[in-house]
Amino acid sequence: MNQHWERKAGLPVEESNEAVRIQLAQLEDTHRRVKQDLLRQQEVASQLAQSVRELEIRNLELSAGRDQALAELEEWNLTESVLRQKTEELARSNQDLEQFASLAAHDLQEPLHSIQVFVDVLRVKHSLSLNEQAQGYLDRVTKAASRMQQLIEGLLLYSRINAPGSKGESLSLGQIVKEILSDLGAQIDELEAEIHVGDLPMVHGEAVHVRQLLQNLIGNALKFHKPGVAPVLHISGMMIQDRRHTGPGKPGSLCQIEIQDQGIGIPAEYLDKIFGMFKRLHRKDEYEGTGIGLAVCKRIADQCGGAISVRSTPGAGSTFTVTLPG
Repeated sequence: MNQHWERKAGLPVEESNEAVRIQLAQLEDTHRRVKQDLLRQQEVASQLAQSVRELEIRNLELSAGRDQALAELEEWNLTESVLRQKTEELARSNQDLEQFASLAAHDLQEPLHSIQVFVDVLRVKHSLSLNEQAQGYLDRVTKAASRMQQLIEGLLLYSRINAPGSKGESLSLGQIVKEILSDLGAQIDELEAEIHVGDLPMVHGEAVHVRQLLQNLIGNALKFHKPGVAPVLHISGMMIQDRRHTGPGKPGSLCQIEIQDQGIGIPAEYLDKIFGMFKRLHRKDEYEGTGIGLAVCKRIADQCGGAISVRSTPGAGSTFTVTLPG
């Protein structure tokens, strides 16, 4: 048989067997490499499938996020549109209200002037024929007319704060306070008031408004003193930084002004109410006033891009803090 194979293959049997073993080994090696390649390809395919699944999930998340962002943007645009509309309506309403207040106050002045004129005529021409009771009535009418005049002037001032005007200028607080104290000199001397004024910085605003604001606060500090005790006032100012401020003046720069007194103080339950219109805490026979002064102060501070606040202790005094653009 072996001889027959040798004759047929042309090789000795041993050599033929060796050749077969080599071929088998090569086939096994090739099979092993192919199997390894297949395993690697399967692993790569599995990784690709996993990546595809992750990309699909990420795509779904991005689509959902995009849809949510579009919905929020649409809602924001709608809200912004409604807010813009309401702001315009409020501006028109405020303008109408201011115009009405101005016209009403202006129209009230004519009959009030007539009342004051006729009272003066009665007092000058008929004072001898009026008894003591009638003279008392005239005094009461005169005082009521005077309070009405102050009220009308306050309403006119309040309504004009929003009126178009200049964009403001750099102002010396020290000079403004000096002029106010000069104007109030007679009252200060009468009360024997002690007023301490520190270094005051520059502010940005309209001179007439800033002056009115400070005059109201200083006037109140003098008026609401303890009976029988001379008023003591401290007026100070300093520059502060607030990044939220982007309005008039230097960006982020505000001037903080404090007016401190040692007067009768304000009860805590009224601290958030005193800046409203016609808010009075005392009877007219105790302290004169219209209840408009602090409302004017708040409106001016708001218009200037600032703010006003108060802290107080009944019986110990109050400190009003005003921030204005620097």
